[in-house]
Amino acid sequence: MWLDLLLSRDPPTRVRLLRQLMGLGSYLMFLAPLLLAIDSGWTQFGYRWLLGFTVVALAVNAAFFIAIRSGCTRRFADPSLLVWQILAALALALVMIHYTGEARSILLMLFVAMFFFGLFSLTTREFLGLAVAAIGGYAALMLFEFRGRELTGDRFRMELLRLVALGMITVWLSFIGGYFANLRRTLAERKDALAQALAQVRELSERDELTGAHNRRHLLRTLDRESARAGRFNAPFSVAIIGLDHFKRFNDQHGHQVGDEILRGFSDLVRGTARELDVLARQDVDDTFGRYGGEEFLLVMPHTAGTGATLCLDRIRAAVETHAFATHAGPLHATFSAGVAEYRPGAPAAVLLARADAALYGAKTAGRNRVMLADDTRLPGAG
Repeated sequence: MWLDLLLSRDPPTRVRLLRQLMGLGSYLMFLAPLLLAIDSGWTQFGYRWLLGFTVVALAVNAAFFIAIRSGCTRRFADPSLLVWQILAALALALVMIHYTGEARSILLMLFVAMFFFGLFSLTTREFLGLAVAAIGGYAALMLFEFRGRELTGDRFRMELLRLVALGMITVWLSFIGGYFANLRRTLAERKDALAQALAQVRELSERDELTGAHNRRHLLRTLDRESARAGRFNAPFSVAIIGLDHFKRFNDQHGHQVGDEILRGFSDLVRGTARELDVLARQDVDDTFGRYGGEEFLLVMPHTAGTGATLCLDRIRAAVETHAFATHAGPLHATFSAGVAEYRPGAPAAVLLARADAALYGAKTAGRNRVMLADDTRLPGAG
């Protein structure tokens, strides 16, 4: 619990804060060699100065941590403020190096450690910008230290060697770091593209190719989900098997193309009407209606008892009866019959479907163009 309060439960913010703490670790990592350098007399400062420097470094890191944790950096292109953190570290490193004598070459490794943090997200251009800042900063430090003095002698040549080495290392790290950062971004983009492709494949595998509605596989999975939910929460739900009346006549008289147009138009009309009646809109997604097979469709109605489901289906039936479907053979009318069954606690989904199918058979036997509730409870239709 305390870790969530410290690092945030937001995954991106949590990652940024963990990286920031890793950066703090790189500061503290150099305390050991600095203590050794002080003990060996290789620095111009003592333990108190090092303690003060550590406090300043902690304060700088705390400021970055608070800014990221508060969320105020989210509006920036780089919410982790990585470039600014590295620049702040460069400035502190230059101050430390200025007061260091024999151990100066060792402390230049600070620059290498800083650049490794750019692997998280920096581009080659940003890396090169930081390299220029590091080289320029060290060159400025040299000019400050050798002001008023002749730029000759072994000490100046040693500093010049360090500057050249620093330039070579930071520029090389810039290209290597930029390469790995680009590789990381490419892998992330490919991962996202693969996830989208898999989602599309999954969506296509659950869609009926002709009507665009969900297919039998998806509907049966939805039915199992609703059965489990209803059994767990003792909530009602109903299903309806809908069959177009005399559908074979459309194929025989006008051809299969017209039959397909009827199926597509019927699917679109039922989905639109069901949304208006709030049969589908409750879940905010059209995942409870689809093609069951042939000219039959299945509608799963969560939180709906049998009598209410029957009323909804009869309103849909009335809308279909008065609708003219646009086809190549001209406007055509169609009707449907439906069998409705309410879920019984503990009963398998297969039993629920069998009851709805029996009710559909009863509706067709009674004259079609009607809705019938399982167990012989029916709502009169227009036929």
